Amino acid sequence: MLGLGNKNQADETIKNPPSYDSYPMTSILFSKNNKIGVSALSLTILDLIDKGQIKCDIDLENSYEVGKKLTAEDMEVMKKITLRIANKGELKTSETQAINLLKNMNKNKKFNLKAMAKQSNITAVANKFEDDLNEFVSALKSENGYDGENYNDIMHKSKLTSKGKQIKKEWKNFQNYLKSKDLTEKYPPESDEENSAQIIYAACFDIEKDALDIRENNTSLTDFIDKDGYKLLNIIFNNALLNVNKKRKGTGIFYGVNDKYTIPGGG
Repeated sequence: MLGLGNKNQADETIKNPPSYDSYPMTSILFSKNNKIGVSALSLTILDLIDKGQIKCDIDLENSYEVGKKLTAEDMEVMKKITLRIANKGELKTSETQAINLLKNMNKNKKFNLKAMAKQSNITAVANKFEDDLNEFVSALKSENGYDGENYNDIMHKSKLTSKGKQIKKEWKNFQNYLKSKDLTEKYPPESDEENSAQIIYAACFDIEKDALDIRENNTSLTDFIDKDGYKLLNIIFNNALLNVNKKRKGTGIFYGVNDKYTIPGGG
């Protein structure tokens, strides 16, 4: 671990994550708040894309960024991003739950984001999504020994411990590295795998596009981020929660991001 006051004190260790908690737990513990939202699911999917458990095919050359309100152009971009579930081998329970959620939502192992977005408008699909999301969150908590208030010696009763506060400062330094052109050029990722991992860590803090701007777009995962795929996943999943039957709303534990977006044609 490394706590640095400014970039002039940095050495090569600054590019090492301060801890090796899972991507969702890193976001939950050290981001803006410690609530579990759809971003935990989206981060898991990013990791599965990076591992090749979910194949990503993109028929779009140029970088793309979603604006403040979804447009017809955004929907056409979604149509050009296809995910195909190809999971093989052993997976963590939360990863299996994430894959099953995608299968249930799309009624298929292969689908594009536009089709999934349309599915998120259907109340029955949204209700099933909420149930599957609950199962995913339960698995995530169980795997990490997290009950929503306590986590190892880092969090106690929903508050960071002294150690947790120190690690959070170190994560802030790591975030600064991820966004810094100078530091990234001085201490670049040494492989495609490290490059992709740094982009997923950046997504934990919603700075993935900033990080990619100063790194190579050289994997399926980085190309997905280049087309704003992480944000699009969050938009789609939040839209599903917005379309859950009103009688069921308010029973969950989810705190969404980007929930000002709605998918055209929604209920």
